[in-house]
Formats: sequence, structure tokens, C-alpha cells
Amino acid sequence: MDRKIMKAAVFEGNGVLSLKEVPVPEIIKEDDVLLQVEAVSICGSDLHILNVPPGQYGRPGTIMGHEFVAYVREVGEAVSTVQAGDRVVVEPNIQCGVCPECKSGHGNLCRNAQNTGQWRDGGFAGYCVLPEKQLHLVPKELPAKAAALAEPLACVMNGIMKLAPMPHEKIVLFGAGAIGLIFLRVLKRFGIRHIAVGEMDPVRRQEAENLGASYVFNPGEQNWMQKLEEQWGTLADAVIDAVGAGTVLEHAVDIVKCGGRILIFGQNMTQHSTIQPGNINRKEITVMASLSTKFSFPPAIELLNDPVLGLEQIVTHELSLSEIEKGLQLMRNKQAQKVVLYPQE
Repeated sequence: MDRKIMKAAVFEGNGVLSLKEVPVPEIIKEDDVLLQVEAVSICGSDLHILNVPPGQYGRPGTIMGHEFVAYVREVGEAVSTVQAGDRVVVEPNIQCGVCPECKSGHGNLCRNAQNTGQWRDGGFAGYCVLPEKQLHLVPKELPAKAAALAEPLACVMNGIMKLAPMPHEKIVLFGAGAIGLIFLRVLKRFGIRHIAVGEMDPVRRQEAENLGASYVFNPGEQNWMQKLEEQWGTLADAVIDAVGAGTVLEHAVDIVKCGGRILIFGQNMTQHSTIQPGNINRKEITVMASLSTKFSFPPAIELLNDPVLGLEQIVTHELSLSEIEKGLQLMRNKQAQKVVLYPQE
């Protein structure tokens, strides 16, 4: 290749992300694929990694970024499913395939997983090298800012397939950040008519209403639960935690009806929750959790091609990679939902 140096955002540890010039990675293994990153979005988990103390782990020295669309530029000798010129999205968690979790069908929980953008170099860069098995073809006509959302959509689809919502059900969704809004759009596409969104920030409450929430509320206000029950005439059939805050699980147990379901999706390892297990018993609540993706990229890509889904509306800012610090700050200040970066400046 002509270009041997690229710009990349490297995690230095202790909340520091540095924009550097580093060598373009090379194909080493026979199943490696060299990707030219077209667009990459900033995830809430990137902010957790950069927090001090961190809410999620990141290995110092790693190029961050795991939500991206790219073009195939070179392939290893054993690669057969993609070729130079193909456009792909990336499944970031590289499973070992041999641990007990992988062998029992729970590869998304792989104890030896190499998470792209956390433990190995990711997409906040001009180029990236990944194994062929992590790549999924996407149409070239799909807008880049939509394609960059394939990974968070696939994560949401993993949760949705577990929750199995039905059109007649009433669902409470906590959180109207990017993930919450993706959940909202998918639930709407599944035909769910009654979706109440709980969000502290007034701007985000308005965004949730604009994107189809039937009712929005501030969970920080008194009597929100009573008002919601009066609005619906019943408690919720299911609750989705797209935040990961300690108090949300407590709220979920209170607002869900007997025999209801709770999906824990948001993840922040600094958070703790205090609930009375007896309240789960007496209502026979099913509590489930969802982590990463699990055979959910194909349905996510199918949904991305559906113009009714409209995930592009969640992208509020498009910046160059050089402006990554601006994008991070916008998200920290809740002035942006999804920020998409373009490394090829």
C-alpha cells in the first residue's frame, strides 16, 4: 500500500485518549482482512472506558472504536467470503471458540474474547485488521452513518429477541440516549403501540417523543409511577433498562406487573442496586439480561435496509476523526445522541 502511516485515537489509560500517527496495520494471519474505515460511531461504552474510574475496561495502548463500516482493501490467503472492494460492518467481539461458554452456545459471553476497540485495535483509525469471521457484507447504497450503527442495533436485537415483545403489550423503556432510542425505533417497528420512556434530561425526553414514544416521563419526579399507571390503567408488561444506573432496576421491579419481564441491557460496572428479592418473588418477575450480540447481526442488517426504521435520525453530529474530542465532549454533555466520525480526511 502507498499509505504507511495513519491517524488513530489511542487509549493511553486513566481517561486519556490521544490522537496519534501510527503505522497502518498489516495482514499477518491467513484469515486476516485489511479494512479501510469509512465511518465509525462513538459508543456510550467508549465514554465508560474513558471515565475515571472507568465503567468498563480498556487496555492501554489500544486504538478504540468498535462500531464501524469499512471497505475491504486486502485479504489473507485463506479468506474466501469477502474480497477487495466489498463493504462490510464489523462484529467486534472475537470469540475463542474453545471455552465452556463458547462450546455451550454462549459465545457472546466468551471468557477469552478479544474485544475490538477495547483489547485489540479498532476503528478510530484509517485502517484496521480483523479476522474474516467478524465481517458482514452490507449494501454500498446504505448511508454510511446508518451502516455505522449496525453493531449497536445488533446488540439491541439480541435483547429484543430475548424479551420477545408482543404488539399488545405495554413497555417501559428507561433511557433515551442513543441505545434507548434504537430500542424505541425497533419496538415501534415490531408494532408495539404503548411505549413509555423514562428519561431525566428534558431534551432527550422530547427526542423520544419525536421518535415515537407514546408517553414520556421524568423518573426523578415524584408520582411518576402513579401517573403512568393512571395513563395506562395498568402496570407494564415489560421493562427495558437501557441505562445501567443502580436505581433503574428498583424502579423496574415496582412498575412491572405480576408475571412481567425485565430486560437489563445498560452496563456500568460502577453502579450498584438495592432491591428486595421478595418483591421479585411475590410478583413472579422474570429478570433477564443481554450482553453484546448473539446471531443478531443478520437481522440487524436486514432492519437497517428498512427505511421505516429511520436510525439516521439518531445521528446528531458527523465529524472528522481529528474532531473526536469534540464528539466525546458533546456526548458527555448530552448535547449529542450519536456522533459519527469519518477517518478518511
